[in-house]
Amino acid sequence: MKKIKMVIFDFDGTIADTLPFSFQKFLEIAKLFQIDDLTDRQIINEIRSKSYQELLQGSFKKAWLKLPFIVYMIKNMQKELEKEIEKIKLFPGIKRVLGDLKKNGYKLAIISSNRKESIDKFIKYNNIDMFDFIHGKTDLFGKADYLEKFVKDFKLKKSEVIYVGDEIRDVESCQEAGIKIIGVFWGLHRPEVLKAHSADFIVKKPSEILKIVSKLL
Repeated sequence: MKKIKMVIFDFDGTIADTLPFSFQKFLEIAKLFQIDDLTDRQIINEIRSKSYQELLQGSFKKAWLKLPFIVYMIKNMQKELEKEIEKIKLFPGIKRVLGDLKKNGYKLAIISSNRKESIDKFIKYNNIDMFDFIHGKTDLFGKADYLEKFVKDFKLKKSEVIYVGDEIRDVESCQEAGIKIIGVFWGLHRPEVLKAHSADFIVKKPSEILKIVSKLL
């Protein structure tokens, strides 16, 4: 008997390769706040190595006092992404593993801090309408509360759910909610960073997701 019943995916950096778009916008934000003591490459390296909180305490500390404005800019960035969503690519192998998970009887969900409108549009354009539930607009700084609500609403045990994500905040949210997480190689935060934050599993390619899920008995 399968232990896992529901596989929850993050959207940005896990299913959809929004990273080029996001990096360009983050560089624009960095320049706006005059973070000019770092090169573009160094800024991207910082973004890929640290959580939002760590960035605001370190390289981006000049922006700390304008945090509400940054949140506004990120939300606006998400609206801009919706207009560009047809240009965003699926990560290679994701469509196949979604289909394989579905064929093997697992329910699928997306829980993301991005806009549901963008996610729905991306799903339709890429013909991956396989999800039993989609939620957008969770807190930019964490998803723990919503993950707990999700488990309760669907009458699941925490041991019957696993999350697939690419960011430190995904790992931290799952730890807080008591849910296991699979970190991915191809997303925002580097795999060694996810491992350092104690992600339960790390996968190099999407096909490994099914292997891990099916072994959790």
